[in-house]
Amino acid sequence: MKIAVIPTLGRGDTLAETVCDGLIQLERNGELEFKLASEMEERLLLDDHILPQEEFAAFAHSADLLFLFYSKKKTNTDLVDHLGLWRKTCFFDGSEVGQNNRFDFALQKAVLDGTYKNYGGIRDDILKKCPIYFRREKPYRDGIIPLPYGIETSYVRYVYGTKKDIDFVCVFGQDEYPLLRRYAREELVRFCEKNGFSYHIEKTKTPEEFRQILARAKVGVSVGGGGFDTLRFWEVLGNNCLLMTETIDIYQPDSHELDYRRIWQFNNLHDFRYQLERVGHFLREEYREDSLGDEYADILNTHSSIARVRTILDKARKRGII
Repeated sequence: MKIAVIPTLGRGDTLAETVCDGLIQLERNGELEFKLASEMEERLLLDDHILPQEEFAAFAHSADLLFLFYSKKKTNTDLVDHLGLWRKTCFFDGSEVGQNNRFDFALQKAVLDGTYKNYGGIRDDILKKCPIYFRREKPYRDGIIPLPYGIETSYVRYVYGTKKDIDFVCVFGQDEYPLLRRYAREELVRFCEKNGFSYHIEKTKTPEEFRQILARAKVGVSVGGGGFDTLRFWEVLGNNCLLMTETIDIYQPDSHELDYRRIWQFNNLHDFRYQLERVGHFLREEYREDSLGDEYADILNTHSSIARVRTILDKARKRGII
């Protein structure tokens, strides 16, 4: 299978990076081949996949699918128009409404009815052109398919036998949107100091340092930012931690994609305090690292970047695109 990728322009996109990470792994397995139209600002080393314009056009016409990613700066719809390949284009919307706007119900209504045209809204123009539209954040109207971030290979620093010597990790890049991030961290510190649990709350200098700390942690705390879906959610799960998270808002309410014993959800700061007591009791009375192995293996299998690409291909087959 051949896949032509048109990345974002002018700004990196995490959903694009997750998908490309999965493509790299599947290519190494000999399951597909992929090429990129241009450089993308990302964390992956993809220089050997970039083709000049004419070579990419030839590759795209021979490819089974074309992946187009949505950017806050510019999405390269002009190239798809030039190639005339909308019929086999999968569109990836990794946008979010930003700041505290996901709690604005008037804005939610505007996104639902299509009147919200800023970043984080649904691209109705592309929805009409593309046979398949994937989206990171709700809503998933008009047949749009949920495709959250996943566990990229670079996230996983836990290996069996790693000493889990930190009870709780709670680190955020910014803690203003929403303020639940700041208050949850403060509540965690009070709880840990009162009950004798160890914790790490200091910002790390690099993603690698953060993941090394998670590999040593028993529990990681995640609160979404400008969108619910966040790298931290998947980094915690990818390092065999228990996950304390605000109520999961990725898939539809009847989904069982994230039904795991290790996930403890909270709606607000009151719930967070209550769940801290429960998790603390679990750590003291029931926690055994070796009992988490089967579930951890299932998480890595079901929510890896490879699994995300397999989902894309499966949906494309069901829609009759390939």
